[in-house]
Amino acid sequence: MDLDAAFGGLPGLTPREAQQRMAVAVAEALEGGAPLLVHAPTGVGKSLGYLVPIASAGRRAIVATATKALQSQLVERDLPLLAEAYGTTFALAMGRGNYACLARMDALVAATRLAATAQEEAALELVAWAVESSTGSRLDAPPGTRDDAWDLVATSGEDCPGQKGCAFHRQCFAERAREAAREVDVVVTNHHLLLLELELRSLSDAPGVMLPESDVIVVDEAHRLASHAADLYGVTVTAARVGRAGAAADASAKAVGRPSDWARRLRTAWEDHAGGLRPGPIVPGSRAAADLARALAPLRARAEEATAALKELGPVGPELEAGVQAARRRLGGLCRDLGRLADPEAAGRSGPAGDPVREASAGTDGSPSAAAREEDGDAEDATRARELAVWVEEGRGGSRTVRSALVEPGPVLAELLWDRAPAAVACSATLAVAGSLATAERALGVVGAKGLVTPSPFDFRRNARLYVPVRVPLPTSERFQGAAEATLRGLVSASEGRALVLCTSWRAVESFAAALAELPYELLVQGDDTPARLTARFRDQVASVLVATRTFFEGVDVPGESLSLLVLDRLPFPRPDDPLLAERGRRVERRGGSRFSEVWLPEAAVSLQQALGRLVRSESDRGVMAVLDRRLADAAYAGVLLASLPPAPLVRSLDEVRAFFASAAAE
Repeated sequence: MDLDAAFGGLPGLTPREAQQRMAVAVAEALEGGAPLLVHAPTGVGKSLGYLVPIASAGRRAIVATATKALQSQLVERDLPLLAEAYGTTFALAMGRGNYACLARMDALVAATRLAATAQEEAALELVAWAVESSTGSRLDAPPGTRDDAWDLVATSGEDCPGQKGCAFHRQCFAERAREAAREVDVVVTNHHLLLLELELRSLSDAPGVMLPESDVIVVDEAHRLASHAADLYGVTVTAARVGRAGAAADASAKAVGRPSDWARRLRTAWEDHAGGLRPGPIVPGSRAAADLARALAPLRARAEEATAALKELGPVGPELEAGVQAARRRLGGLCRDLGRLADPEAAGRSGPAGDPVREASAGTDGSPSAAAREEDGDAEDATRARELAVWVEEGRGGSRTVRSALVEPGPVLAELLWDRAPAAVACSATLAVAGSLATAERALGVVGAKGLVTPSPFDFRRNARLYVPVRVPLPTSERFQGAAEATLRGLVSASEGRALVLCTSWRAVESFAAALAELPYELLVQGDDTPARLTARFRDQVASVLVATRTFFEGVDVPGESLSLLVLDRLPFPRPDDPLLAERGRRVERRGGSRFSEVWLPEAAVSLQQALGRLVRSESDRGVMAVLDRRLADAAYAGVLLASLPPAPLVRSLDEVRAFFASAAAE
C-alpha cells in the first residue's frame, strides 16, 4: 500500500508526520487483524489518518463517533475529499429519532389546521423544511432547531409501527438512509447504534442487521465508548417517562371514544411509591434494594393494568392500530425496565435495555429474527452475565430517577467488538493517561492490542503556558471561591477578555459570572442561549468571556484570537458519590488495587485533557491554560496529570501570565 501516493492524491493536504505514522499503523492493523488503539491529539488529523489507508486498501468500513459534530465533519469535509480522489462512497446512519418522520408530520399538520401553539408553529417550520429535504436528517435541519420542536416531527424505534403499520414506509427518511448505507464503502454512525448492531449480530449470528457487513470497524472518540456501553445495558425510569407511557395509553383509548386517565394514575403511583426512595446506590440484598423492589411493584402492576386495558379496546381499524401498538410497546418497555431495576441480577443476564428487536426490525416484514427469539426466551442465552449497578438520584423539587448501568463494560466490548470484528481501530485525542494506553485497554476490554501515542503537532512550549496559582487555597477550603474569583478577574484582565471559563458545577458558573460582571467585556453565560449560539457569539465577539459547565469540555472549536485564555475552576474529578464509579472502585480494591489511582485519577486526567484541549486548535493559536486548583502542581499525584497534558511550560504567578500576553501582543 503506497500511503505517500494516497495522501499525495488529496488536494490541498499538508503532510503531517504524526498523521502518516497513524496511517501506517492502521494499514498494518488492516493486514494483520490485531486491534489498534491510537492517541492522536488535536491537529494530528486522525480522521484522514484512518480513512486514507482504509480507502487505499479498498476496505469497507463502519466509523462510529460519540458526537454529531464529528459525524458532520466526516460526511461534509473529510469523506468528500476521498470521494473526489478515490471515488469512495459513504453514507450517514443514525437512530430513527434523528430523522423526520413523515407520519408524525402528517398528523401534526392535521392537528393544527385550526390553531397551533408556539411549539407546534416551530415544528410546522420543520415540516416545510422536510418537504424540500433529501435526507430528513437533523444534521441538515435549520440552524437553531429546538429539541421540543424536533420531538413533534420525529419518532423512535420504540414508537415506529414498522412496514405493516405505516402508510409512509416507502418514503421514510430513516429507511432510505438505512438502505443507502448498505451499498457504500464507509458508513458513519454513532456509538449507540454500533453497539446495538454488534449485540444483534451476536444474537442472530448475522453479518449485518441495521448496519452493513464491513472489513473494519473504527471507533472514533473512543474515550466515550465504555460509558456508552455501560448506559446501553442499563435503564432509566423517571416520572416523565411514566407519564408519557400513560399519555400514550390515554390517546389510544380516547381515539376510540373510551374514557382514560392512565397518565395521571401512573404518575401518581410513581410519586406515591418512588417519591420516598432514598438517593444513593442500591446494593443487592440490602434494605435499600428491598425498599426499591417494594416501591416499583405497584407501579409495574398499574402499567400492566394499562396494557390490559389497551387489549380490551378490541379491533380499532388500520388508521388507529399503529398508535395502539406504540402505546403497548411503551408500556411493555416500562414494565420490563421496572423489572430490571427491581432484579438487576436477572437483568444482567439479558441483552441491552430498550427494544433492540423493534429498532432492528422496524420497517421489515416483522418475521421473528434470532434476536427476537432470544428476547422471547426461545433461544439459549447467548450473552455473558452482565452485572449492573442500580441507584436512585434526586432531581429538582425532590423528584426521583432510578437508573442502572453496566459496571464493567470491558468484557462485553471484548465479546462483541474485539473478538468478532475482522479489524478494529479505536482512536481519540484523549485516549492516553500519562502517555500510556493501559487505562484505555482495561476500560475497553481489549487484550493484545497494538498502540500508538502520537505527540501534538503544535508548539506548546512556545505558544502556550499552563498557569496554576500558588496562593489560592485548596478547593476544600471556605476561602477557595473568593480567592479563585479574584484570580480569575486578574487573568481575564490580562487576556483582555477572550476567555472561556469552564466550571465543574452550576454554582461556580453563577459565582464566576457575578464576579466578572463589572469587567468591560461582553459576558456570555451558559443557559442564556443555546450552546451553539453562545459558541458562535463567543467566536464572533473577540473581547468576550464565556462561562460554562462541563457541557463545553468537548466539541467546542474556537481557533484564533477569540479564545486566548482557558480557565478551569478545579480539577475535574468525578463526584465521590458517583454510584457507578464507586462500584467500580470497590471491585478494584477487592482485586488489590487502588480505587483512586485506577478509577478516579484516570477519569480526571481524561476530563482535564478534554477541557484544556479547547485552547490550542491550530498552529497559530497562542494562549494560557489556567487551572485554579493548585493540586495540579502540588499534589503527590500531580505528575500523572501533568504528564497527560501538552508540554506547555508551567507558570505560577500572574506576572508571568501578563508577560506572556504582552509578548504575544508584541509579536
